[in-house]
Amino acid sequence: MPYAAAAGAALGSWLLVGVPLAAAIALVAACLWRPSPLLVLVVFAAFAGFFGSKALEGLANPPDGPVEGWVTLLDDPRPLGTHGIRVTVRYGDARVEARAYGAVAARLDDALAGERVHISGTARPATSDWHRWRHVASTLNVDTVGDRADAAPLGAFTNRIRRLLESGAGSLPDDSRAMFAGMVYGDDRSQSPRLYDDFRAAGLGHLLVVSGQNVAFVLALASPLAVRARPGVRLIVLLALLAVFAVLTRFEPSVLRAVTMAGVAVTSAALGQPETGRRTLAWAVAAVLVADPFLIRVLAFQLSVCATCGLLWITPALTEMLPGPRPLRLAAATTAGAQLAVMPLLVAVFGAVPVASLPANVIAGPATAPVMMWGLTGGLGAGLAGEPVAWLIHRPTAALLWWVRSVAAASAAAPPAMLGAGGAAVVGAGVALVLVSRRLERARPLGVLGAAVVTVAMAVSVLAAASPPPGWSEAGGARLFRHESAVVVVLDGQARPRDLLQSLRLAGVRRVDLVVASRGGASDAHAVLALTDRYRMAAVVAPTMHRVPGARTVRSGDIVQVGTVDVEVVSDAPDLVVAVSLAASSEIPVVEAPGGP
Repeated sequence: MPYAAAAGAALGSWLLVGVPLAAAIALVAACLWRPSPLLVLVVFAAFAGFFGSKALEGLANPPDGPVEGWVTLLDDPRPLGTHGIRVTVRYGDARVEARAYGAVAARLDDALAGERVHISGTARPATSDWHRWRHVASTLNVDTVGDRADAAPLGAFTNRIRRLLESGAGSLPDDSRAMFAGMVYGDDRSQSPRLYDDFRAAGLGHLLVVSGQNVAFVLALASPLAVRARPGVRLIVLLALLAVFAVLTRFEPSVLRAVTMAGVAVTSAALGQPETGRRTLAWAVAAVLVADPFLIRVLAFQLSVCATCGLLWITPALTEMLPGPRPLRLAAATTAGAQLAVMPLLVAVFGAVPVASLPANVIAGPATAPVMMWGLTGGLGAGLAGEPVAWLIHRPTAALLWWVRSVAAASAAAPPAMLGAGGAAVVGAGVALVLVSRRLERARPLGVLGAAVVTVAMAVSVLAAASPPPGWSEAGGARLFRHESAVVVVLDGQARPRDLLQSLRLAGVRRVDLVVASRGGASDAHAVLALTDRYRMAAVVAPTMHRVPGARTVRSGDIVQVGTVDVEVVSDAPDLVVAVSLAASSEIPVVEAPGGP
């Protein structure tokens, strides 16, 4: 039954066929009279379609034109571009993405979800699928920000917890503090481009946001106290704790899945009919998709479900096959199971996944659980005690975060080996052999063969990794000139720091000798800060009246020599145009202009 319910909810959420409520209720009655998996599938598909079609109707008449009044923040303000913020708010019955810039943004920057703000601005209907599947009807350019009001009691309580955790972690270095905020309570707003890219290179990006494992750790912390209570009291306490954690982490899709799954598990246990993990997952998926059918199209929810499937189906098989002590086997199999399960989805969305993700997760994994558990307990104590006690409390936190950060940095510095569609298919075949071997008696050699197939596929991807040839190439909104003696990055477009770092890493760039900030504006400044954070020896040049920190001003006719490469400034009005040539060479110089070479 639970698998039919999950399949029906997924089908109805994807198709979004409007079903009359009366028809859905009639189907429920028929299912109660003569239950069957097929009827359960149809019932959940009908209700998912009904609620999904109602959600689409709610987007049909979005706010359009001048807007003034009180709005409720539904999440925390996030950076937008170089000097703006964006935040989802509720205006009347509609969800709206509010955008503010400059001094107006500064008045919203420190607000938190649940708080109410009086604003005015101009709304325009949202047109992108990204907005639609997040129930956002319009975008709102905010002109003024007026009075503010506190959140409702539950929201105010969770905001107080977040601020305590944040203040207690003030003694940690910037990157460690950003990691702490993401891993413990899901705040990823202060993560630097380099930190984000390093973790993505290592396949550790899921550690920078809250996920289902956080919910497991919360229940583990509460279980010693809850186990002493009577079953009814224990159920109420655990469900209340799950609700508070969901609000604290802003209802992240992966947390919604995990909280619902945990709620199903503790409720069934309290009723004396405990469910298996696989059936619990199926009921949770069905419940979440009926409540919000749009989640079927949100990648974070898809990854969460796939990772949990890997833990429930692949991990047990790997645990039996791997050699060594059981604790080590279980740790490695847990990480490998989740990573192998999400690999096909990641390849389908991003085209490739880093081969380093599997070993990096195995190496960094043991440090993450203590960070999350100590972060909630000791972190609250640090926030209440203040300095210098907070510094002492967070010494173990700092050491654990340093270890995870080092694993991510080492993965980013390694050769860029990626596993594409072909490699992922081979890995999938190997995983299938492992699962089949567990089903069949005396088929252990088949499982060993599957593990060997996975290992060989990853090894081939590492050996096949190669650096592009020297010369000009595109790199994340910028232009890259590479020579054996010098690497030059020319910022001649709107390069997003995260995309730029990723493109350079995937191109095998291990050093940058010169950065040319063609425009010298705020966008270039942010890109340069990200580049000099990773490539610390890079020199920077920019035009007059630039806003790039640490940049040297150059003018038309200047020549900057980097190794055996000469970079000549052909023009400096209004943007820098440079020509790159090889010293003592007869080759024709390559001219780099803002629009391309």
